[in-house]
Amino acid sequence: MRTSILFVALWVFAFDIAAPSILAEERASWKAGLAKTRITPDKPLWMGGFGARTNVSQGTLQELYAKALALDDGSRRPAVLVTADIVGFRAAVGKNIAERAEKQYGLPRARLILSSSYTHSGPLLADPLSIWYRWRLSAEQYRDVEDYTRELEDKVVAVVGAALRDLQPARLSFGYGEANFGVNRRRKAEKGGAVSFVPNPEGPVDPHVPVLRVDSERGRLRGVVFGYVCHTSTLLADNYRFCGDYAGFAEAWLEQQHPDAVAFFVQGCGADIMAYPSV
Repeated sequence: MRTSILFVALWVFAFDIAAPSILAEERASWKAGLAKTRITPDKPLWMGGFGARTNVSQGTLQELYAKALALDDGSRRPAVLVTADIVGFRAAVGKNIAERAEKQYGLPRARLILSSSYTHSGPLLADPLSIWYRWRLSAEQYRDVEDYTRELEDKVVAVVGAALRDLQPARLSFGYGEANFGVNRRRKAEKGGAVSFVPNPEGPVDPHVPVLRVDSERGRLRGVVFGYVCHTSTLLADNYRFCGDYAGFAEAWLEQQHPDAVAFFVQGCGADIMAYPSV
């Protein structure tokens, strides 16, 4: 836990949302709508992210959320970003959500982004094409996963609608910060080839933390979208409690400091990047 709190401090150090941004969009026609909903499973469930786990979850370290940010540049053709504390949106899940959003809200698939934080301490989602976990789960356990997946789809569709209904005039600004706890996890072996899952401080990383700030017309902070390129796996396979990992702690801290705002984390292309140290 102390290490996770350290990561929150690193995020805070990486950027100050009260500081002037590099780029501000002053067009009066911008509108923004924000919404969030709890998606923590209400019963023990198999977790996604680590193949070494051997059983279902054992409680909750931190609540999980799905959040939606709707943006309209004045064209009345809004786009929606959804972020969620899960390891990933399976193709079938994404398809179901997108089709329902288009049917219910007239939102085309091309204007909907489904982004998972890639937390390795979130629930597993059902996937008929995946055999990675299926052989480990009992029939009852997999039915629980299927039930949760349907509930998640319902909640994500609902939060998209809530964000669209919340559209109101907004001011946007954009900038960059920096964080340095992401470390390359591929290292060349002495005899050729590569060693995986070991810290390589000399390997390439991307330290940038892009930040989008959403304010009301009167300058009240309503939302912050920030990203980083790093696996959300500071909590390892021996953790059986649901948690948003470093991204979830960073979002929670921002929302505690700004109770009227919603914080969104967007995962970057971090396949070769690990958080170091881990716990």
